[in-house]
Amino acid sequence: METGMPADVFSDEPVMPEIPIKPNNAIPVTIGVLLILGALAIGLSAYTNLSTEGMSADEAQVMADALNSQGAELTGEQVQEYFDELADAGYFTTLGAIELVASLVLLTGGVLLLLKRKLGVWLGIGGGSLVLLDAIVGFVILSGVEPPSELLSISMKLTSGVGIGCGLLCLALPFVPLLIATGRAALD
Repeated sequence: METGMPADVFSDEPVMPEIPIKPNNAIPVTIGVLLILGALAIGLSAYTNLSTEGMSADEAQVMADALNSQGAELTGEQVQEYFDELADAGYFTTLGAIELVASLVLLTGGVLLLLKRKLGVWLGIGGGSLVLLDAIVGFVILSGVEPPSELLSISMKLTSGVGIGCGLLCLALPFVPLLIATGRAALD
């Protein structure tokens, strides 16, 4: 008996039609813009660290007064000596050099993501890794210099903690276009 139906209609395996994935260009462009903004912020930090010539007595006194309002009992000279010790330990030059390279890599990765190139993802990951490395190295150097006050040490280590958070964000952002199918389709 012929039913006029093909034989595979009654098979046990359902057939799912392929649905084409439409590229979403907004995903890599948005991540590229965020990486460029991060690169500019890291570049400003690099410039600040590389151009540091020491803390003036007035700046040290302002910082000491701010910490003293929290109960630190510091003098401006103690703060100035602490930052001089950090400079002698290579804190500012080391962080400035790492941040300069990280800024250039993030900037290049961001521009490539704007152009929807997959290489931008990998450069963004490399730049984010450098930002994370920068924060970790800064934390290690800070741990090696004895602060005149625990409150000053906490504030400086909190700054490194924020840097670690920024490094993790810079490291995670480039993965977004790869994790979302429409973003991955927008990259060539």
